[in-house]
Amino acid sequence: MSSPPTTLGQYQIIREIARSNDIVYEAYDPLMNRRVAVKELSMPGGTTGPQREERINRFKREAQAAGTLNHPNIMTVFSFAEDSGRTFMAMEYLDGCTLRNEIDTKGTLSTARAIEIALELLHGLEHAHSKGVIHRDIKPDNIQILSGGQIKITDFGIARLTFQPNLTMDGQVFGTPSYMSPEQVVGKDIDARSDLFSVGVVLYEMIAGKKPFTGDSVVAITYGIMNKEADQPPAIHYALWQVIQKSLEKTPGLRFSSAAEMTKALVGSERALNSQNMVLDPQAGYGTNPYTGQYSAGGPQALPQMPSPPPVYGYNPYLSAQPPPVVAPPLSMPVAFGVPQTAPYNPGGAQSYGQMAPPVPGYSPPQGQSVPIYYPPPPHAPLFKPETIGFLKSLATTIVILGTLFMLVIVATDSCSRTLQNINAERQDQQISKRVSAGNQAVPVEDRINEAEAQRAKLQSASRQSEEDRNIAALREEEGKGYLSVSDYIHAEKSFSAAAELDPHNPAYFTDLADLYSKQAQNEQDPLQRADLWKKSAQTWQVAASEEPDATRNKQYKEATATMYYYYASDVARSGDMTQKSEARSALYEARDNASANSALGPRIQQLLATLR
Repeated sequence: MSSPPTTLGQYQIIREIARSNDIVYEAYDPLMNRRVAVKELSMPGGTTGPQREERINRFKREAQAAGTLNHPNIMTVFSFAEDSGRTFMAMEYLDGCTLRNEIDTKGTLSTARAIEIALELLHGLEHAHSKGVIHRDIKPDNIQILSGGQIKITDFGIARLTFQPNLTMDGQVFGTPSYMSPEQVVGKDIDARSDLFSVGVVLYEMIAGKKPFTGDSVVAITYGIMNKEADQPPAIHYALWQVIQKSLEKTPGLRFSSAAEMTKALVGSERALNSQNMVLDPQAGYGTNPYTGQYSAGGPQALPQMPSPPPVYGYNPYLSAQPPPVVAPPLSMPVAFGVPQTAPYNPGGAQSYGQMAPPVPGYSPPQGQSVPIYYPPPPHAPLFKPETIGFLKSLATTIVILGTLFMLVIVATDSCSRTLQNINAERQDQQISKRVSAGNQAVPVEDRINEAEAQRAKLQSASRQSEEDRNIAALREEEGKGYLSVSDYIHAEKSFSAAAELDPHNPAYFTDLADLYSKQAQNEQDPLQRADLWKKSAQTWQVAASEEPDATRNKQYKEATATMYYYYASDVARSGDMTQKSEARSALYEARDNASANSALGPRIQQLLATLR
């Protein structure tokens, strides 16, 4: 696009406030006496007719998607129009910051604030879904937090309108990878439940400070979305985690069926979190009271005190609310494991053979007989004696110590061997380097380069190899200057490029290349080819400046960069090639940034910028 317009339709442009795929301006609507945001469709250079038509259709679809909606939690679109070939829409001007900025600044949000934001987000989505609009790109960057704390959903650029034909073909994927649902990742048809998955991701990130599915690449992130379950962070309570888990289900049918259903569940979790008896985890001592049948979230101490059960032998209060019935054994039942029937019972003491069974309530054996009872046999003797165990431990310790000493000897031997090898290699490298340095200057430079490269291949030390690379780079520069003296620009460029590749932090080789390109440009008659050479010279001067530590030379290189960019833009302007007009303006911006404050080039740059608008 060219320079910002002063007006678009009825709107007076104040300033540019954002630029990505499109351009957003702050503007004033004199008819309604209000401040608005105007979003202009940006059309890249080289766009074909079908591509232009598709971009306009998508831009119009965005305006229709947001314009269909009227809700406090959704940014309002006022109008869509075209003015002198510029397509734009006017929208509600939003202050404050995005949720992305809030998370990046604070790291995490409180649970209460995260739930509050998610509820407002769901209210807006419930309205959008009821109007047949699916957002498809819910993420913190598209959630605006106004200065008063209110939430606004923005950017319906890839929204799906269920009441119109789909612009996206099957298999096409649109959205931000970390926040896309599994069905969105594989390019399947989606519905409102896809937005709810994204809400779950955003809610998770607000509280945990990280996304539930992460990775070093898009492939790793989408694999996690499709195949892995999100881990529960310590900061997310159990009641809220149940809501997030359901929203992050891989299968849409297992998620909440609507934004209203998720809102209800989220409000329920908020109520549970604010309750005096906050639910943490039923498996951690919380759950249903076994005595009253009522659910308790206060832990074991919250259970009412029950009267102690009667001291009945064989009764387990944790297994049954009533003692099990006792059935008297028949008189003919044999005594198990040799326990005599007349053995006395020793309650509370150690079980021993020869004791009588305890009395059983509700049952009286026949006179003169006692009830036999079974006691388990004594435990088996240990497999090893204590003395044997102690010996085995000492043996294992000795083996570990000897093994460690053996490994240390092997490591020390290997280290000494490597050290000797390095010393020998260094001596050989020193001898080779001396032979290379003693090269005869009378020998043609090409022969000296061949000899140096052959000797370099024999070096073993990395430091020696780097040193020899710098020596060869100096020879390549000498070779390039020889070619340049006979105007052999092609071979000179190859030699200077080889020198810069061998010693990339030496600015001298880049200045050689930059001078070469400028000489070629001066001899070139074709304006476009000459402009290309000016541009290559400017870029090479820029690299030389970035590698030059000396302040004076650095300033000179930047000035040369500015001059070459200015020459490039001038030739483009004279050529009349409108496709390169945007690049020429970018080059002038680079020239302006590199030129010194008191440079005579500054006014000329500004004058040329004005002509390219």
